[in-house]
Amino acid sequence: MPKDRRSYLPYSPELADRVCELMVEGRSLRQICGMSGMPSRRSVFNWLEKNEEFRQKYEIARLMQVECWTHEIIEIADDTSGDFVINERGERVVDHENINRARLKIDARKWLMSKLHPQRYGDRVTADVTVRREVRELSEVELLQIASSAAVGDDGEGGTVH
Repeated sequence: MPKDRRSYLPYSPELADRVCELMVEGRSLRQICGMSGMPSRRSVFNWLEKNEEFRQKYEIARLMQVECWTHEIIEIADDTSGDFVINERGERVVDHENINRARLKIDARKWLMSKLHPQRYGDRVTADVTVRREVRELSEVELLQIASSAAVGDDGEGGTVH
C-alpha cells in the first residue's frame, strides 16, 4: 500500500539521523522519503524550518552526499561492462546508448554538485578589471603614492621616474 505523501511525522532524532545517514550514502531526499517508515518530504522540510540541530546535520549530510557523488562519477566513468554488445550477426559492436546513458548520469551528478556545493564544484569565474582615471581626478595622496612607487623599482632600489 503506498504511503500517504500528505502525512506528517513529528520530529524524531532517530529518524532524522537515519535520513542524514541515507543522504551520506548518496540517496536523494525523494528516494529516502519514498522508503517505508521514512518521513514525507513535507515532514523533512518542516523539520529543517523548525529544528536548528537537524538543519545543521542535514547541511553536513548534504555536503557528504555531494562527496559520495564524486565517487559515483568515477565508478560510472570506469564501468565499461555495457559498452559493447553482440548484435544479431554475432558481432561485437559499441553500445552507444549505454555510453550516452553513462554520460547523462555523470552530467546530472556534476550539475547537482555545482548547484549544491558551488564553492567547490561550481564554475570558477574570474574578472580582471582595469580602472583608468584622469590624472586631474586623483587626490594628492594618490599622486604621491604613484610617484613614490615609480621612484622605487620592483627590486626595492631607487628607480627613475619617466
